[in-house]
Amino acid sequence: MDATEMIHPVVSIGIGSYNNELYIEELLDSIRLQSYSAIELIVIDDCSTDNSVTVIEKWIAKTGYPVIFIKREKNQGLVRTYSACTQLATGDYVSLVGSDDILDPDFVAATVAEFNRRGPRCGGIYTDCRLIDAQGVEIAPSFMRYFNPSYAESPPEGNLIVALLRGLYLPTVTTTVRREALIAVGPHDESLFSEDLDMWLRISRLFDFAYMSGNFGAYRVHRLSAVHTNRSALNETYFKIYRKGYFEGPDEWAAARYNLANHAEHYYASGGRYASINLLFAFKETKIMKLALFYLLSIMRIKYSSFIGLIKRFH
Repeated sequence: MDATEMIHPVVSIGIGSYNNELYIEELLDSIRLQSYSAIELIVIDDCSTDNSVTVIEKWIAKTGYPVIFIKREKNQGLVRTYSACTQLATGDYVSLVGSDDILDPDFVAATVAEFNRRGPRCGGIYTDCRLIDAQGVEIAPSFMRYFNPSYAESPPEGNLIVALLRGLYLPTVTTTVRREALIAVGPHDESLFSEDLDMWLRISRLFDFAYMSGNFGAYRVHRLSAVHTNRSALNETYFKIYRKGYFEGPDEWAAARYNLANHAEHYYASGGRYASINLLFAFKETKIMKLALFYLLSIMRIKYSSFIGLIKRFH
């Protein structure tokens, strides 16, 4: 490592591109216009069926910005795409960004400065961002306040395991991790539908997380967002995480079981095909009686919405 690299460590930004032709150029421009120049940009298109590849190729030709661009001929899913991004990354720090999000110009510079200030024990830094809709109109000025109201006033730092299990939701677009931390905890679990919670939990076991005050990007929510289209898969992912059993101590296990109960109920509510199995498992783990009731309702093929509607009629 030469003196320049020591002063300006490389930040690898990995983009998982899939069917976001309307938004990908705005994200790419937000990376090109960063005030920090030591950026390694990796873009993997996961066999988009729209014009995403054409948009990306035209942007590269127009701007001349250096990009590692991979075009897949078969869709492999978000987790495998981000996993491939991290495997290709050579920077000191790694940021994985959705292809419909936006980064503010000083995001990378501020994050690197914060890593330098925090020291090698810091494995990840997260900061706030805005929420925008499909047209780029602001939905909320603060991701943290919108999704994490109980943590918004004093975002937690250090070991985030209990907080993550209790509802802390890190804005992935403005979360960056030390590559040494990724190497230490091992590769992404490619069997999961969503990779971020599992990775944050694993990093928290070995490294500290830090919160950087400010608002440094935009997280876009639209009808094709995973939060809208794959609710059952997102809930099922937590069952796989829980079964790994890598929690320690009564506080972590209590938080893990609390989260398990919530995901079991949400999975049933979203019409998950394995609702009865997951509800029975969650009840055995938590002994929460409402899960036993939901289990009985599910095997009788009574929908969650029908049951809730009936309860409301009598209140």
